[in-house]
Amino acid sequence: MNAHPGLCVRGLRKTFFGGTVQEKTVLNGVSFSLQSGEFAVLVGSNGAGKSTTINAVAGDLLVDEGQIFISELNVTSLPAYKRAHAIARVFQDPMKGTAAALSIYENLALADQRGRRRGLRLGLSKAKVDRFRASLSVLGLGLENRLKDHVSQLSGGQRQSLTLIMATLNEPQILLLDEHTAALDPRAAELVMKASLEAIRRSGAATLMVTHNMEHAVNYGDRLLMMHDGKIIFDLNSVAKAKTTAAELVERFHHVISDRMMFA
Repeated sequence: MNAHPGLCVRGLRKTFFGGTVQEKTVLNGVSFSLQSGEFAVLVGSNGAGKSTTINAVAGDLLVDEGQIFISELNVTSLPAYKRAHAIARVFQDPMKGTAAALSIYENLALADQRGRRRGLRLGLSKAKVDRFRASLSVLGLGLENRLKDHVSQLSGGQRQSLTLIMATLNEPQILLLDEHTAALDPRAAELVMKASLEAIRRSGAATLMVTHNMEHAVNYGDRLLMMHDGKIIFDLNSVAKAKTTAAELVERFHHVISDRMMFA
């Protein structure tokens, strides 16, 4: 596994509908940094700014103020396609990251071309078959023996696990997990979280996961960031996280919000 520099976010601000009665500040000075291989979980209420933060890192949304660095390179003004070589993203919808009409092998071959000049040849080669099988075997799902099967034959959990392998095949510097277990049943969600840990370990990417699942928030990751009203209201390291239950996390969140409302 190669070592990759991490992600640094400084003072991000974003306002929608500025100068109108609908004006809404969705990011209000968001700052954090992730080291190579570090796995942070981002939680918060609806409208807190989680999706805006992850969209800003990906380049799908340009911020009004602040800076974003990947590998000490300032990418703040770069659109998503110019960051794509360094960033991989897995979305909530298991159908979004793969092509159902193509085989597992063909999906992996397309992912392998990410950031490279693309040709039309996706034919089987022994070297690629061996590489893809090795990548899939760590999932323990038997997909390494189904390379010719169409992705449409896979369950949601299998498909999302495949998406994770595809996203990290070429070891991105940043991995964004955008509520990637929300559409799955509990058993499939745990399957995908296991695949996520393996993908992070194998790629060495700095990883940011957005979730509403408080059990996942406390059980996975090295850090826990919580957002409210466009700000990060607390940041728990691995030691503090290990001492926190899901119920305590929810209680702490409500306590912080109540205090903020009282003194607003």
